Amino acid sequence: MYEWLEEEIASIRTAGFHDVDGPADEGLADAIMSSGIPVPVSYVDFVLKFGNAKLYRDLKGNAYAIGIFAAPRRSTLPNGTVIYFIGHHDDAKVYVKEDVTLSAFPIYEVQGASETWVANDFETWLRRSCEEARRNFTEEEWNEIKLGPRPFSTSEEEVVKARRNMKWKVLGIDADGRHIIEITNTGSMQLPMLKIGARSRDGSLNGGVILKTDGLGAGETRVLRIACYRGLVPPEEIDLFSLPDPRPEDRSRYPEFRNTLHRE
Repeated sequence: MYEWLEEEIASIRTAGFHDVDGPADEGLADAIMSSGIPVPVSYVDFVLKFGNAKLYRDLKGNAYAIGIFAAPRRSTLPNGTVIYFIGHHDDAKVYVKEDVTLSAFPIYEVQGASETWVANDFETWLRRSCEEARRNFTEEEWNEIKLGPRPFSTSEEEVVKARRNMKWKVLGIDADGRHIIEITNTGSMQLPMLKIGARSRDGSLNGGVILKTDGLGAGETRVLRIACYRGLVPPEEIDLFSLPDPRPEDRSRYPEFRNTLHRE
């Protein structure tokens, strides 16, 4: 079962396009088999083979079309029906219901207040969802995904180094709810901008903000005031953090690569 997905994963050389942490180790496998949670057998087979899975990362590298949880998440609908979330499909949550016979576990998707029956079985739902996700890529894009990204050029490698030399810290929050950030260029090159991570502490929002560093020369320091998720999350509930070094497949996620690098 799922040989088609194993073959696809093996054929793709773009790191992170499919992200799975399986197969399940002995401890997780025992926990899955003995949990007693009413879920489809085909779902159990999937998580034993792939574990937690994120499939079909978009070209911007920001989201996956499909996600599968190795551990179902129990919830209760307003009518008292017990459900188990087993993943997501784009913005829709995917779940099975407890109030069905063990011989059949229809798959449902819910987005907002709208519930939709989508398949009679997990494997059927997964195959259809994967086919739909692949159609979001052109033939040229799909071929590039399979071949893997081109290596960084010399100038792109310099961008990576320049990012490392931009040191920043949060000084506080001003009266207008903006984060006060001090940034210093400890290297010899300039970057027009630097992307850093930003997320809400409750996990509802996870993204990034852009620090304008144009003209910030070697050894110079600048203080910026940044409004993060203004109107969505209180500023004191937002954590800012450094992003990892970009890889070639991350080009589109980092706006630093869209600009010319200046050397002093």
